[in-house]
Amino acid sequence: MRKLLLPYLFLLAACGGKKEDKKPVQNENTDYLVSLDGIGLVKTSMTQEELEKMLNKKVPLTNPTDTVSGSWSDSAVVRYKDAELRMGFVRTYAYMKRDSFHMRVTGMMTSSPLCKTAGGIGIGASKQEIIDAFDNYLLFMEPDYADDTYTTRSKTLYLVKVREGREGPQIIFYLKDNKVYSIEVGSFYDDSE
Repeated sequence: MRKLLLPYLFLLAACGGKKEDKKPVQNENTDYLVSLDGIGLVKTSMTQEELEKMLNKKVPLTNPTDTVSGSWSDSAVVRYKDAELRMGFVRTYAYMKRDSFHMRVTGMMTSSPLCKTAGGIGIGASKQEIIDAFDNYLLFMEPDYADDTYTTRSKTLYLVKVREGREGPQIIFYLKDNKVYSIEVGSFYDDSE
């Protein structure tokens, strides 16, 4: 009896002994770390001058003449290390001297596979992986629009917005066929109130 029991116990221990923990791969590279504040060292609310100093080069705004004459928003494509970022800027009163303004970063978008969250969510991640990685955040999920008229919802494009609160900083994951193809970091404020 004892001889029959020993192999049975060994088999039982071998089959049920080790369970696989399915933990997300942690992103150890902080150079391209996507957070609610920005991507790597590029942060929302930086001034154009702070960004240029950090990048050690001029940021080519798309409407520099309009910026001088009073345009309130602008954009630029910048190279941050090995990732391309599409940046949004807004004209902000500088308060340091009378009638002084500067351009401030309001958001950024990338499709670089280098850029990932601390939990490893980046280009190619699925909607379920985003949900699992951000289970302690507010998640807003909806189909994206099929075209620029914003009248028809897409059957293949999807948005997952990650926020700590109803308003404020957010990460938007753009998905096509359930895979992330672009990531945006910025802020959301409800103007309808």
